[in-house]
Amino acid sequence: MDPFLTMTEEVNKPNKFGEALQEWWDSDSYKQLQEASEASVQKAIGKYHMLSEDDKYDMVQAICYIMCKSESEGTSHRGLMNALGIYPAGFWITELMTVHNALWSEYQDQESKNFTEI
Repeated sequence: MDPFLTMTEEVNKPNKFGEALQEWWDSDSYKQLQEASEASVQKAIGKYHMLSEDDKYDMVQAICYIMCKSESEGTSHRGLMNALGIYPAGFWITELMTVHNALWSEYQDQESKNFTEI
């Protein structure tokens, strides 16, 4: 049997992955997960707004410091969650990955600039 022919046959088979994803996105389970996620975000925002101004300042300062320090050291997403003390539950904070990726890129760019200046 020709391995190239077998590989070509596999490549030409219909890919059902996109269909499976669409079924998930259209499902009631997905909609419930999205609603639960939004409710969790709103609950957290409510708790934050109930803090005093001093406590808000302290929380923002602490989170920014922890995140920037960890990211400047080249931490992973999991490492960032560990530094914040929220692993593994932090996987459910969707925006955390966005912030991690942005900070990681920023610190990589800074490191590249420093390396080229040497």
